[in-house]
Amino acid sequence: MTLEGTITRTNDNTFTGWIASLTFDVDIAISENPHKKTEKHPDFEITAKSTRNRSIRIGSAWNATSQAGNDYLSVAINFGTGEIRANAVKTETDGEYRFIPYSN
Repeated sequence: MTLEGTITRTNDNTFTGWIASLTFDVDIAISENPHKKTEKHPDFEITAKSTRNRSIRIGSAWNATSQAGNDYLSVAINFGTGEIRANAVKTETDGEYRFIPYSN
C-alpha cells in the first residue's frame, strides 16, 4: 500500500500529524491510552475528526525498539476499509516521525 505521513511529538508525550494514501487523507492525534492495564494493551490511542468534528478512535500504537536499538511506534489503523499496519520511525528532525507501511 502506498502510504505517507508524519507525526510530531509534543511536550506532553502526544503526537499530532497526518496520514494519507490514494483513498484517505486525515489529520491524526496520538495520545497515551488511559485504559492501559497490562503490557499487551496499546500504549497509545489514535484519533481523527469525523466530518462533524467528532473525535473518533481509528487505531492504536505501541512503543517498540528495533534490533539496532532505535525507538519507533508500531501502528494499527482502520479507516473502515481494513486494518493498515505501519511503523512510525524517527527522522532527522527533532521529535518528528514518518510512517513506513508494512509490506504484505
